[in-house]
Amino acid sequence: MVINVRQISLSGALNVRELGGYQAVDGSRTKWHKLIRSGELSRLTDDDQYKLQDYGVNCVIDLRSEAEIDSEPDNISNGMDYVKLPVFNDDETESHETIQQLNKFYSDNSRSGYLRMLYVYRRLVVNQQPRIAYKKFFQALIKNGEKKTILFHCSSGKDRTGMCAVLFLGLLGVLDTQIKSDYLLTNQYCIPRVKQRVALAKQHHMNKNFINSVISLSTVSTDYYDQAITIINLGFGGIKPYLLDFVGLSEGDIYQLKKIYLE
Repeated sequence: MVINVRQISLSGALNVRELGGYQAVDGSRTKWHKLIRSGELSRLTDDDQYKLQDYGVNCVIDLRSEAEIDSEPDNISNGMDYVKLPVFNDDETESHETIQQLNKFYSDNSRSGYLRMLYVYRRLVVNQQPRIAYKKFFQALIKNGEKKTILFHCSSGKDRTGMCAVLFLGLLGVLDTQIKSDYLLTNQYCIPRVKQRVALAKQHHMNKNFINSVISLSTVSTDYYDQAITIINLGFGGIKPYLLDFVGLSEGDIYQLKKIYLE
């Protein structure tokens, strides 16, 4: 008997979870065991690999930059399809930067990390490279979705991955409350990572401004989400016209995605 659960617990990866079971406005629901979101997979154990295989995952879409991939390549099973779709040329969310690298930017103002993330989310919505990546992402879902279970991820699975999930669920007509709820679940599943980064900052005797910024960089916020959705709604008329007119999907693409991922 297959059990449908939101979180997929892996010892070597954080924020791994299902996008199945969400209700759309027409009463349909997103299919289970079709699309998984997560943080990076460089530390997967053998048991983690077996668990993903048993779950049905046989295609991985990596949204990280080339530099991130070179630094921490995914440790996935041989034979698993792997697709690189860099949303940015580097990790603009700075979720993996060292204390020393972050210090010069985030020690003077407690809101520096928060303001940085608002800037990142504006870029996620309107910049050209994310736009191109989103189109390729949805094309990959169409190409592989019928026969494969796909896992897509960035570094922490919260911003680049989060926006792809928001657009995906919005395209399928999932209720707004459920889209936002899924986005915010990151804060529940990334607690170990946040605690680790805060502890490291304290170990290096960083000030409160820095620690507040580290938390802002390591979590998601209703403010980040609301800003992205506001830009999409006011600038483009909603998620569907954003995907049609800006990202470049067709009505046929949307039809295929709904056919594959809704039941």
